[in-house]
Amino acid sequence: MSDEKRVYNLLITRGIDPDDQYGFYKERIDSQEDFLYKEYNTMENELTEELFNEIDVTVLLFGMYHDNQELFEELLSKSKKFNVPILLIRFFGMEYILKELEEKSDAVVGWNPHCIVDAIETLVNGDDWVKPCDVAEEF
Repeated sequence: MSDEKRVYNLLITRGIDPDDQYGFYKERIDSQEDFLYKEYNTMENELTEELFNEIDVTVLLFGMYHDNQELFEELLSKSKKFNVPILLIRFFGMEYILKELEEKSDAVVGWNPHCIVDAIETLVNGDDWVKPCDVAEEF
């Protein structure tokens, strides 16, 4: 067994956030003890080519879209330009998502922390996201 764990470089949406989507996201992803990541975010980092060359996945928090539309458009545009996969996370408690954002994203998940991690790992491995991880599954 290898002692080395992959550390994922994630660019996470930060901006006007009246529902604390960012805080809730951080609680969820930090609950995954075996998942290591380095955070870059849109409040502390300039969206430069150098930054996107470091990033493994751009994480868009849909609950912040309404108040941060220009930021979302810039993130979508630059992520595509620099070939960084985009993970869109739904507004907590809602299934609805804008079709135009869904079409521009490489994966869309809800708030299940296992699904978030699975989507990030899948996108970084270069695989297409095909399974609806957070939809009711039969066991």
